[in-house]
Amino acid sequence: MSKRNLWNRSIIILFICSIIFLSSTALASYPKTFTDTQGREITLDESPQRIITRAPDEARIVIALGYGDKLVAGEQATKSCLCPMTFSNTTEGCLECYETIIDGRMPDLPEISTRYDIYFEEIAKLEPDLIFCGNLKDAEAFEDKIGCPVVVLGGQGWNFGDEGYFDSIRVAGEALDARDQADELIAFAKGKVEMIESVTKEIDPDDRPKVYFASRGASNAFYDPKEGRDFTRTEPKYDPLTIAGGNNIASEINGSTVNVALEQIIAWNPDFIFISNSNAGNNTGLDFIKNSPELASINAIKEGNVFNCFYPHCRGTPPDRNLFNMMYMAKVMYPEEFEDLDLEKEGNEIFKAFLGVDGVFSEYANYLVWPREYLDSLK
Repeated sequence: MSKRNLWNRSIIILFICSIIFLSSTALASYPKTFTDTQGREITLDESPQRIITRAPDEARIVIALGYGDKLVAGEQATKSCLCPMTFSNTTEGCLECYETIIDGRMPDLPEISTRYDIYFEEIAKLEPDLIFCGNLKDAEAFEDKIGCPVVVLGGQGWNFGDEGYFDSIRVAGEALDARDQADELIAFAKGKVEMIESVTKEIDPDDRPKVYFASRGASNAFYDPKEGRDFTRTEPKYDPLTIAGGNNIASEINGSTVNVALEQIIAWNPDFIFISNSNAGNNTGLDFIKNSPELASINAIKEGNVFNCFYPHCRGTPPDRNLFNMMYMAKVMYPEEFEDLDLEKEGNEIFKAFLGVDGVFSEYANYLVWPREYLDSLK
């Protein structure tokens, strides 16, 4: 045998050995034992191949970590929450995202639960080997009626701190043997936070504008008794607003979402008002607040500082929309400090990091209309 042939055979053998080593290393990751966000000890015997998620937030994490191909079913709102669309109408919204995400399987992804109901018989037929959910009650029900491992990715509250959404990403990364991907995703999100916070942390607290955040939007009334929400519903602890440099005037109230009296909002006299708006091409809420005689004395109204923003919830708290809200609010309140902040570029980067699809933010901005109008006003 010639030296050349011997060398070629050696290379081939080395390559095969490397493949075997890498494969055995991957297999050696299982079985594994870890704790979920509720501190429960979870053991997985094998790498999950058939994953079901209870809510859009869990599905988004699975996709962001590169395991969307293992997703076999999700909650009813998963389709309209991940690729923002008109609820229960898959012909209006981010259609390119909807038709592209998870290799084009989203339109046919089975719906195994709603906001209030879980279809256990349908789930059993799909034979999942891992279920992600957001609370202990659902986890116990899944374990009792389905029997496969269940990992809770929630329960500690949603925020940009290590005990919030980032902890959920870390736990999912452990379950999926995707620790590196989880670390990269967390580093990406923290990088966006640092981009804004590095500027706003230098602003004197006394110079920060007072802000009222209507987290549940607004319509032709200040309060909707049926839904328990509307303009007078706010969030005392909303990280994107605080990081953006706003003084959340409701911050001293206890609770995650609370209703406040209209008289209290007037007394607070905010300098800025942000109104969540997920209604495509509809500024009814914004116009109603701007033109309400009851609010005419508020500085935000008098100075024209009333703005739409992304709705911060969708059967959960989407990190992509809330990271964008942080950047958008910062630019609205501090246009000079963030003059060079390219919101469209940042928005597309954020949505791609979580959904794996290009151009989602641009598509979303065009669909809702108000983000596109704001971006155009900056040109």
